[in-house]
Amino acid sequence: MKRFAIDIVVLPPDPVMDLALEWNQVLHKTRPTNIVLDKIQNLPHISMAMGCLPADQLEHANVILRSVARAHHALALRVPHIKTVYTASGDRVVSFDIDLSQELIRLHESIVIAFRTLLTQDVTEADINDLPPIDPSSLDWINHYIPDHCFDNFWPHITLGFGVPPGNFQPFSFQASRLAICHLGNYCTCSRILGEFSLAHGLS
Repeated sequence: MKRFAIDIVVLPPDPVMDLALEWNQVLHKTRPTNIVLDKIQNLPHISMAMGCLPADQLEHANVILRSVARAHHALALRVPHIKTVYTASGDRVVSFDIDLSQELIRLHESIVIAFRTLLTQDVTEADINDLPPIDPSSLDWINHYIPDHCFDNFWPHITLGFGVPPGNFQPFSFQASRLAICHLGNYCTCSRILGEFSLAHGLS
């Protein structure tokens, strides 16, 4: 049976996507083999929940996400700084770190609870929308997102790429209203949208 490695995500508005692409291009200059972000494939995003979804459950998953989107308002988000973390293989990952607001926490928890019984944690390379080899850290992150990276361990961020960030970052705020199910590529990139819905209008 066909399966998808998926990420339920918040997609930032175009100005924030553009800023993420600018930072990604800077990182790419110092590491040509870097992740390459764009607005068609490998979309900048904020991960809410990951796992493996049978293809015949995609329609049901979209029904669930539509219901979640209708129950939550658009988000007011703030990026106070850049954060870097290290993968198991020693790569330095650069991200926009996002403040953990109560509204974002509630949305994250609602999504994880709604999808927890639908998703499995047994993604393989065949479920990834990318050519092999798939980095082992990608499979590890997807298969351990629930429970290792959610609830008390939830870290909202937008991944920018590998390397050392330049020192010219300025904090910024933005509003986000796009909620999507994405098929994951290598390095947990959002390689294509499988379903998208708008959060309820107006900030909570």
